[in-house]
Amino acid sequence: MQAITEKQILEWKEELDKQIKTRDHAKKVLDEADANIKALSGGIQFGEVLLKKNESSDQPSDIVEPNPQSETAPSKK
Repeated sequence: MQAITEKQILEWKEELDKQIKTRDHAKKVLDEADANIKALSGGIQFGEVLLKKNESSDQPSDIVEPNPQSETAPSKK
């Protein structure tokens, strides 16, 4: 009876070690995936902000630039 119990305990310890390694590997994979997701999200956010900035600078403004050759300014001829 004692030999059977000792054998079972040994099997459980081996399985416990296996499960701990599996869990640790899964945590590592999860951490790497989280880091990649954050990096990709940041890149997307940066790109969207850049596109919005470019769109707003490409649109004509409502402000009229003064003409340096206006009628009130003396012409240099």
